[in-house]
Amino acid sequence: MDKLDKDSVIGITALLVHAANIDEIYSEHEKDLIKIFIKSYLKDSNENQILEKAEEIEKNSNQLLNYTNIIKEN
Repeated sequence: MDKLDKDSVIGITALLVHAANIDEIYSEHEKDLIKIFIKSYLKDSNENQILEKAEEIEKNSNQLLNYTNIIKEN
């Protein structure tokens, strides 16, 4: 598995949160799956803090767009 930096993981997590929210049902199961993604790349980080930061980013569509552009470039 390739290594991603923390900012990239946060950005991808924000996109996952956005995808989970599309149907307006953001379930605990979806959150658990997203936390598994976070842990797979950032083993030494607190996945709850990363998820909370990503949820804040997801609320701001301008920030979310910045992350989609970074991901596209890489």
